[in-house]
Formats: sequence, C-alpha cells, structure tokens
Amino acid sequence: MTKPVHLWAFLQGIGYCPSGWRHEDALPDQVHSLDYYKRVAQLAESGCMDAIVFGDQIQSRGANGKTPERLAMPTLDPIALLNAMGAVTKHIGLVATVSTTYFEPNEVAERFATMDRITGGRAGWNIVTSAHPATAWNFGQDEMPDKSTRYARAAEFVKAACALWDSAGKGGETIRFKGEHLSMEASLPGPALPQGRPVLVQAGQSPAGREFAADTAQAIFCPAATMEAGIEFRNDMHKRIAAAGRDPAQTRVMPGLAFMLGDTEEAAIAKDQHIRDLADEALCIEYLGESLGFWLAGYDASKPIPLDDILTGTELVKEDVARVLTGPAESGISLGEFASSYVLTPRGHNVFRGTPEQLTDHMCTWLDAGACDGFTLQPAYMPKELELFVEHVVPLLQKAGRLRTEYPGSSLRETMGITA
Repeated sequence: MTKPVHLWAFLQGIGYCPSGWRHEDALPDQVHSLDYYKRVAQLAESGCMDAIVFGDQIQSRGANGKTPERLAMPTLDPIALLNAMGAVTKHIGLVATVSTTYFEPNEVAERFATMDRITGGRAGWNIVTSAHPATAWNFGQDEMPDKSTRYARAAEFVKAACALWDSAGKGGETIRFKGEHLSMEASLPGPALPQGRPVLVQAGQSPAGREFAADTAQAIFCPAATMEAGIEFRNDMHKRIAAAGRDPAQTRVMPGLAFMLGDTEEAAIAKDQHIRDLADEALCIEYLGESLGFWLAGYDASKPIPLDDILTGTELVKEDVARVLTGPAESGISLGEFASSYVLTPRGHNVFRGTPEQLTDHMCTWLDAGACDGFTLQPAYMPKELELFVEHVVPLLQKAGRLRTEYPGSSLRETMGITA
C-alpha cells in the first residue's frame, strides 16, 4: 500500500533563509497585513496540506539592550493570526505555539476552544515549555524555572487543559486540578468542541522532550538533517509511545524540510547561491548570535570562533551551544566562515535544492524508508517558493497517489487520519 504524505506549512516570517526577505520575489513589506496571510493560507489549502503552523517568541529581543537590526523576523500572536487565517479557509488545520511555562491552563484551554469551535475543529496546539532565559523578564521573573520543572509543569498543564476540553458541553462543569506545579479551579462553558480536543503537537528533542511527546502528542515536529537521523528519531519515538501505552500509528512524525526549487538542479543551486549572496557576513554573524544567545557584534570575523566567550556568556543552555560549536571551533574555521555556512542549514533541518521531480522522489524515499510520516515545509523565502511547491510538487505527489486531492472532512484529526 502506498504510504500517503502529510504536509504542514511552517510559515514563520519570510522564509527559512535569514536573507530570504531580501529576494526580489519576497514580500517583507506585507508580513503585517491581513491580505498577505489570506494569500498564503489559501495557497497552502489549495495544496491540500494538513495544517499551517506558527511559532511564537515571547521573550524580548531587546531585553539586553542589543536588538538585532538586520534580521527580518516578524512575530505576531499565533492564535490571533491563525483565527484570521481560519476565517478565509475551510479545511486546513491551524496549529499555534503556546508556552506552558508562562500561561495558565484555563486561559489556554479557552483560547484553543474558541479557535476549534469557530473553525469547525481545525485547532492544534504546539506545546512548548520555552527555552530562552530572557522570557522570564517579560513575566516579572528574574530567571526561568529549570528544565525538569518546566516539563513537569507542562505535563500537569496539559492534563488540566484536557480536563477542561473534555468537560465542555456539560453545563459549565467546574474542573478542579491540583498538582505539584499548578492548581486550577475553572470551567469551560459552551458546546462541546467539534473534534473533542485540539490536536496536540510537540517538538522536544532532549530525552525529557521525547518522553513528554510520547505521553502527549498526536504530531511531533523535529529536525532531521539526514534520512538516517529521521529513521532513528521515528523509531525511538515509536518505542517511547508504545511504552507509554499509546498507539504509535496515531502519531505523525513531521521533520522539517527546507527547500529551494528550480527548473533544473543547477538552477535551484544557482538560486540558492543568489540568496546566500544576499546574506552578507555581518547578517550571518547576527543570525548566528541570535541562534546562540550571545551577542557577536564587535568580534573580528576573520578570527577563530570565540568559543570560551560564547559558552561563558550565552543566555541559552551551555551544553546545547557547545554541541553546535565545539567541532567547528576545533577545526580552526573563522567566525565569519562558520556564520556564513551556518545559515545554510536552518536549525538542523534537512535542506533540499533541486527540481520538483527530484523533491517528489526525495520525499517518497523518506516516507518509504520510515524516516517520517510527512514533512513540515519551510520555504526558502515567501511567498514565491511556497507557490512553486503548490504549483509543481503537489500535482506530482497527487499523481503518484501520495497526496489527497480533496480533504476527507472538516477537522484536523480527520485530515491527519487519527482517531485517538
């Protein structure tokens, strides 16, 4: 039996390339307009994709007095944005990122219940625990809780929110929940949710994150730079899901797939080089610093990576930063060279450059090898690259029997083919 592909569109900002907003076909001046989001929402739906996904960034980039000046990273409230996109679409799922560390279950449950009701069952929640220490300052705290505490609270948070969703339609029944990290007494009045609960999504990579996903998620977003890495991750998650007493067949593993399309492979590579050329060294260094939680302005780009300074001063988890930098630093590569290469692989995701036919084969090969259940698409720049995918790759997937030609129902669960 031919395995179908599930497609999610991760449409944050203007594309995965930090210089993508400079491309002549990009529309950076429109990313705060409703018309832009109406266009991309309807485009993704015309490609019969499962869902649109938006992240969130609740820390202040200017909290340390050093705001990036050259990176086009617009951040709009994902729930408000997706509700607006839901108003101009009929079938595509709407997955919003919301933190369990800095909000409360009754608040989050009500917001997702509203989205699910008014869109006919298309809501999904990408559950995060927040990782950037600067987030705490936006919520009146000096520092964020440690990782184990954040995940323990997240587990309690999801149980409380699910209890509220399950109580919907029961006459405003009050739900009382008391755990080690939170307590709640609340109700969720109104009719039952169309799909029972929003689809739960998780993106954990650490052992704690994987365990949380195994206990909770119907969809898992992950980086997998190679097919082998995808196979390892999916196999590991299936074992963990089964150990948690759940059916692995009811969870979709959706690694990120960044792409650049051309009429020929050479044309795609040339287009990729053109966008890279738009990313001057200073922009690359700023992007690298943003990713490492360390301000790199003022460092000589021709000198080696200042590993000790970065590990001492990073706002992020030192061990995570060390995994990224230790090998390159030991190789002797300069800061500028490393920054310029770092932008080519967005956050460790697989990057494809080639023709629509080659991308179709690439995706089918991963599916058949058991490396994934689908892909979270990350266009190089927006909206043109997404248009090319819908116009040229989607028909090939449909012709191969890999992608639906119409939606099976109205809810995200129906679209994803899950019942649990």
